[in-house]
Amino acid sequence: MSDRIVFEGIRFNVHEIDVPTADGSPIKRHVARHPGAVVIAPLLDNDRVVLIQNTRATVGKTLMELPAGTREPNEAAEVTAARELIEETGYRAGKLTRALQFYASPGITDELMHLFIAEDLTEGDHAREAGEAIVNRITTWAEIDVMIDRGEFEDGKTLTGLLWVRRWLDRQNR
Repeated sequence: MSDRIVFEGIRFNVHEIDVPTADGSPIKRHVARHPGAVVIAPLLDNDRVVLIQNTRATVGKTLMELPAGTREPNEAAEVTAARELIEETGYRAGKLTRALQFYASPGITDELMHLFIAEDLTEGDHAREAGEAIVNRITTWAEIDVMIDRGEFEDGKTLTGLLWVRRWLDRQNR
């Protein structure tokens, strides 16, 4: 299978690959090769979650999200999660638990997301990157349930993370 870079970006590269069809003949596909990312569910307690309102130029709107970020080359996912939590929210986690991993959109990218649960939080100063328009929003699970029912979460990693963590909390409290 041939593989050549057709675009080199800051956070990902686009490769053109040959994929064999059922009859063995190749077809060309473009794939975004990504170093992976993390998504963090910061729990202040069993009822409150730190969400962020994040203005996303790619979709032209502000989304309600869990904090997240791209891994640096060869960076452990736990290191990325701790760094991104501080950068985006200002909170530091006393306990960071790896919960789940999943592909963001396997039809076009190999980006592997790692979900972490952040607990024993200490509030501090954020270290947002230039151009990031982020606001912390402390939200209860009851509010999150209403927001999910209304379709207010449009970010897949956030929906995946919130639904998984809610089930995890339910299992912990049985």
